[in-house]
Amino acid sequence: MKSDENVKTGATRRVFFKELAVSGAALAAAGAMPGFAADAGPVSQGVSRETSDGKSRYGKCIVPLPLRKMGETVMFSAGADLLNGFPCNIIYAFGLKAGPLGLSRKPHVHDHDEVIYFIGSDPKSPELGAEVNFKIGPEGEEEDHLFSVPTAVVIPEGVWHCPMETVRCDQPFLCMAVSLTSK
Repeated sequence: MKSDENVKTGATRRVFFKELAVSGAALAAAGAMPGFAADAGPVSQGVSRETSDGKSRYGKCIVPLPLRKMGETVMFSAGADLLNGFPCNIIYAFGLKAGPLGLSRKPHVHDHDEVIYFIGSDPKSPELGAEVNFKIGPEGEEEDHLFSVPTAVVIPEGVWHCPMETVRCDQPFLCMAVSLTSK
């Protein structure tokens, strides 16, 4: 969740990446000059470069997911701690019936960007197989966004969002949130 202090100080991931892009452009220009960046190494993203799990050379690259039973379905949540430092968090669940979707019953906000995917589960059909109402905006000012096709809801840091509700469900569908954070 995002604190008002981070908003006031401008200490945001977006500012960091903007500065990184400018620095990256300078590095690319320097790299184009022979010999200038010969000793420069790759930029680390925080992902562990250790691939061995002690049993095989690349065993650490294979990460079993912690599936949990939640009511009638299963879900998982995996972050940087489980993903060898990969800087994202993924929550994966299924919509099975009409009613509340996910655990958030009130609007909330993050200090990182997030995208929530809604994808049908029938591999022979491009349909979502459901109608979803996704609310965006602070409590009391939420906008309803109804959709019934596969959709990605892109939430920039600092934007209030949720709750989500399945209005109609003809078939199970996937709901997957991907957040650009190592938390």
